[in-house]
Amino acid sequence: MSLKCSSCGRLIETLPIQCGYSITVNNETNQWECCMEDCGMISFDEFLCNSCCTNKNIMKINKTIERLSTESEEFNEELGLLKRQVVQNTLFNSNFKYWVEFGGGEFKYGKGEIDGATIMVSSPQKTMNQILSGNLDFFKAFFNGDLKIEGDLQYTLVYFYLIKLALEINKEMGGI
Repeated sequence: MSLKCSSCGRLIETLPIQCGYSITVNNETNQWECCMEDCGMISFDEFLCNSCCTNKNIMKINKTIERLSTESEEFNEELGLLKRQVVQNTLFNSNFKYWVEFGGGEFKYGKGEIDGATIMVSSPQKTMNQILSGNLDFFKAFFNGDLKIEGDLQYTLVYFYLIKLALEINKEMGGI
């Protein structure tokens, strides 16, 4: 059986080990499914390569942070104290780009490139996923050379502080 990534179209030659242990038949849809780590249960028609699954997880975490900007008074107050900043993120080993805009009481994100970015952050995909998941400190990634920063360093620190704060608040609220 050949599997192709439903997002990028690449042939998937290996599967995550947890997929091999979790293949089931969904009785409602009558489709084969497996658990793809951060992507959850997906059908083989929607199967993603590891790279696209990681990108999907990165966007899912940003969606959670955006949601917190409206649901958490503490997080919204922090955002309200900041002037608007735009961060362009580039994951150079997967050719994936996304942007984050924060400040003025808001946190927004989106895929692709955005004009007017004041901060440019580039890193390997795995590094950014670990930072956003709270499994790697951004200072450590920066000093190891895995995180490259151009632009306003002060607000770059604020950006990563906001991510850390959002993860803590989300954990307190019983989230991801």
